Amino acid sequence: MQMGVFRRFGVFVTVVLSALAATLLLGASAAHAAPPPLGKQNWVVSVAGFTDAPGNNYVRLGYLVFDPSSNAVQHNFWTWSQRDFPVPANSGDVYYCGEFQPGTNPRNNCPIKTAPGFTGDPNGHFTGTYAYDSTSGQVTITWTSSTINGSTTAVNLGETWAVSELHPGLGRMALVDDTYSITGGYAYGSTASLAVTSKASMSTIRATQRPYVYEAHSWNNDKATTVARGSAGNFTVGPDWNACTDGSCLGYVQKGAHCDAASCCGKPDAAGYEECVKKLTTSGDRRFYYLTGDLGGRRNSYEFWCECLSYDGCYLLNSHVRPLLQVIDDAGAFQGWVGAEVSPDRSGTRTLDGEYYGAFAMVA
Repeated sequence: MQMGVFRRFGVFVTVVLSALAATLLLGASAAHAAPPPLGKQNWVVSVAGFTDAPGNNYVRLGYLVFDPSSNAVQHNFWTWSQRDFPVPANSGDVYYCGEFQPGTNPRNNCPIKTAPGFTGDPNGHFTGTYAYDSTSGQVTITWTSSTINGSTTAVNLGETWAVSELHPGLGRMALVDDTYSITGGYAYGSTASLAVTSKASMSTIRATQRPYVYEAHSWNNDKATTVARGSAGNFTVGPDWNACTDGSCLGYVQKGAHCDAASCCGKPDAAGYEECVKKLTTSGDRRFYYLTGDLGGRRNSYEFWCECLSYDGCYLLNSHVRPLLQVIDDAGAFQGWVGAEVSPDRSGTRTLDGEYYGAFAMVA
């Protein structure tokens, strides 16, 4: 009789413990499930880490993917550090719009430069966890593993981003706080794939004349500056841009560009200064823009420079170089870019405080 009671009690305890274990496992699974920000899994992001002193500034540009089945997040990116002197490289594309025979108008037959390494796979990879609070409109990311150029280390890097919906079908994130060295960043996300199949062609981008609203966190002359979205001039692409013959790129000539005479002509007391300033004015004060689509994934890249820096051919020194990743909304429509500026001084005698680095976005 007593033995039967104990057996029945043992069975009861076993059942209760099994049920409790199942409940705990389900609870653990639920605790690890986390919806991505605004329900959008795939993001393109640009981040910068700037200091007042030159030398240690850096930017990174890449893809951010939230896992809706857990609280895992991963970030594949390209990164460039000022200390490494990231000299721009040819993108593999050449701006040639077909209005002239190749070589007869050098600015119309120039290799388009991009940041070094951007023609290849990302050289950085973070993995970690996230927590999204839809009430406060913030997502907190903790990176726990970092792989840079094939070397993996354990890390504990925290980021907090403010999340909002820019348009129906398009999410926006702006950096609020961090626990390490980043000082600004922008991200745009949707449910659209990050594969090259989601990428807008140059003809699609050129077909519609519209402004892409600029926002930026930039470094130059030993200081970082932040431009709020909509508070500065916008970037505009449309049918007035020339299409390259093979459809791979676009180009534009801006007249009255306010190119800096100090950059083009030197100091006012320098020999030939007055003649240089006069030519700058009489030549139309022009700036050249090149935009290439001839890269994989969501990648584009653009470069611009003032004609007064080179009247006789393609400019090979201090152009502005900006790798880009396209912003695509839930419906698969192109909405702009996030990008990074990587423009070290290549004039011969390197001047660190004259270099340009930036994290920015240009989104309609």
